[in-house]
Amino acid sequence: MKFDYLKTVWTLLFQAQDSKNDVFLLLDTDAEQEYQQGLYFEQLALNDQYQQYMRHQIYRRVHDHVSAHATSFAYLNERNAIWCFLRSALRGHPEAEYKMGLGYLNGQLGLDRDYRKAETWLKRAAKDGHPDAKRCLYDAYSQLAFS
Repeated sequence: MKFDYLKTVWTLLFQAQDSKNDVFLLLDTDAEQEYQQGLYFEQLALNDQYQQYMRHQIYRRVHDHVSAHATSFAYLNERNAIWCFLRSALRGHPEAEYKMGLGYLNGQLGLDRDYRKAETWLKRAAKDGHPDAKRCLYDAYSQLAFS
């Protein structure tokens, strides 16, 4: 049965080379166009990456240092992440509550350190059953971060 299938495929492939069979020739032309379009988009992507790299190098030479926000969009990603965590945490997601608590406790994800807010979020996460939140609260209390 597999042999019959392979024989049919083999026959169709050889018929594709026949000029009488226009359907297969059109498929080959479409495939080639798709391939060329893929090469074009690949080149655009490489050019964009190269330009970004060169901007980074020029900025570094002019300013002798690289600011975290001057050459990347990390701050936008942090902002988007914190808003997503906040929306999720407000809906009661324990992992998001824990992330919010850690963000405030350590000043991560673009948040300023705020021990009261960190305590609030970590307590909510611990109440909702997050095991690391309980440990983090214990560690923070033992280091007297929370009063």
